[in-house]
Amino acid sequence: MPHLLRFYSGEGKPTLLSREDDEVIPLELKLHKHEDIDFSAKKACIGFRTPEGYRPCMNSAINIGQCPSCAGRDMARAYTVGDFSGFPELYEEAKLEEYALYLAGFGEDIVKCGITRKERFEMRMREQGADFGCIVASYAGPDEIYDTEHALQYRFNFKNSVRIAEKMRRLVFDKDIARDNFRSAVELVAGSGVLPDFTPNVIDFSPHYPRLSSPSVNYSVIGEILGAKGEILLFRSPAGREFAVNMRAKVGHFFERK
Repeated sequence: MPHLLRFYSGEGKPTLLSREDDEVIPLELKLHKHEDIDFSAKKACIGFRTPEGYRPCMNSAINIGQCPSCAGRDMARAYTVGDFSGFPELYEEAKLEEYALYLAGFGEDIVKCGITRKERFEMRMREQGADFGCIVASYAGPDEIYDTEHALQYRFNFKNSVRIAEKMRRLVFDKDIARDNFRSAVELVAGSGVLPDFTPNVIDFSPHYPRLSSPSVNYSVIGEILGAKGEILLFRSPAGREFAVNMRAKVGHFFERK
């Protein structure tokens, strides 16, 4: 059975990236097509990613999505926490990149402060399922931006990360209230003097996601694919009910596409 390594949807195409017979294969779920996908109870470590590709877990760890050993080797650390110690070649490339410090809004009340390469800002917002986003500062390379991120999170009580469960509880919300609250957070930062002056440019990402009325949580997929909001897969059952599946929780599981 295919082993789910990652789920992503930043380009509006819900995709299961899986390993099968030592080959890593992307499986795009077509919008408005019927899918019947069942996930195993068994979970195994997905291994780790390097600039050359995905590597299997050398410990054959089970009952965990990614074991500590593989997490420590994963190149994601370079971009999530700025730890380039295992990938000096990535650091040399990163020094030539322009980085963006951003605020991202989820629903009416959550504001996250994060970092991404500036050219990937809009894609990064959609990968996370952010409803609103705004770049608040730009930096050359990664050396200074991580300290500024931590300082901004501490001063304004912004989130460093947002759990999928929190995002799922905010799939339906009052968009006007959400926009006003997010804009207030951006303006608070702009007027604080903590960062160099910037002109707020709040972008609404909600049109990229399916419009829902009252989705319920589900643990498998059977029905018409509506799309995704970040790592949340959305579908409509044959009976017409809307469902949301936390696909991050499915990483490491095996699946059968019927």
